[in-house]
Amino acid sequence: MNATTDGWSVCFAGHRFLIHADETFRLAQGSHLRNFAPETDLTPPCGHLTPIRVHHDEDLFRDRMARLKAVRSLAVVPFRGEPYRFSRMGRVSWWRPDPESHLPQDHLYARDATRQVHVVLHPGAERGERYAMRVIREVVLRCAEDRAWTTFHAAAAAVDGHGVLIAGPSGAGKTTMLAALAAHRQADVVASDRAMLTKGASHVVGVPISLRIAGGTLSALGPRQSLPPHQSLPADFGDARKAAYTPHDFAHAFAARVQDNAPLRLVVLPQLHDDDRNLSVAFPGPAVARAALAAVCCTPHDEDWLHPWFADRNRSVDELACQATGCLEELVATVPVMAVTAGVRAVDLLERIADAVGGSLP
Repeated sequence: MNATTDGWSVCFAGHRFLIHADETFRLAQGSHLRNFAPETDLTPPCGHLTPIRVHHDEDLFRDRMARLKAVRSLAVVPFRGEPYRFSRMGRVSWWRPDPESHLPQDHLYARDATRQVHVVLHPGAERGERYAMRVIREVVLRCAEDRAWTTFHAAAAAVDGHGVLIAGPSGAGKTTMLAALAAHRQADVVASDRAMLTKGASHVVGVPISLRIAGGTLSALGPRQSLPPHQSLPADFGDARKAAYTPHDFAHAFAARVQDNAPLRLVVLPQLHDDDRNLSVAFPGPAVARAALAAVCCTPHDEDWLHPWFADRNRSVDELACQATGCLEELVATVPVMAVTAGVRAVDLLERIADAVGGSLP
């Protein structure tokens, strides 16, 4: 991440972003970007640049909000559970939070005739710096499609340079697996909830998303770790309540780094249960492995990013589905797939998970 005269140049998954922010907001926006930016093993560039302008201006915000309320709008739900109103004013596309939703009415998104994306914030917006990251994630996903990459609901780590894809639905234990590798193998963090496989399934590349970790996992990491405590979280394994950390906060707590990509060497399918059953490892056959991975494949349909938003989709759904099928076939044929089953109340669970995964790497 490099500073410019009034902003930053930063690359995520090989796509370059040029982010400018108003002077009053520059420090907060820059700090937030830095907490997500990859530190090592940058992905080869795609050759494209996306400029993002962040406006922290009450007069501008109030003027645009008032004008948008007076024009026709269409209800859209580009992101799960977050309905917006879409409008056109002149040659500019606008998205504002639906007033009937739970969303704070303190931000607007716009895309102008030059295709530059703007974030317009009320100065009182809570954690307003996060809205630029929404744009970045959307653009990264669309760019990946153009590069014939396939996205999975998965975390990912780099253990001694070997990429490990941890794939599974919500609640399967992906973050617990990632925490185990970070704590006991000093693994670098590649992805926390969405990971992309390059063409041929040769490398895993991260999508910049906050890492959400349960109180029980935090408690099991041990007192030597420096993750900020969350007093409101229960310390028992199995509780669904979670705290959110940036990739940098999480990785640096284990003297690790945020890595942009890694050569893929192993796929792990976690199946953690709320009991004390012993850890077991199995290597399912191709048909079972393919079915499990197909269930968490996000190309072309994602459970969270429901529709293209700030960046247009350039390839048809059928073409993307065919691409994803090919990726699954390559993945199952070339990379070992390991299923890990355990009870979250088992003794020394995190250390045993780390040993099992580490022992299966080259």
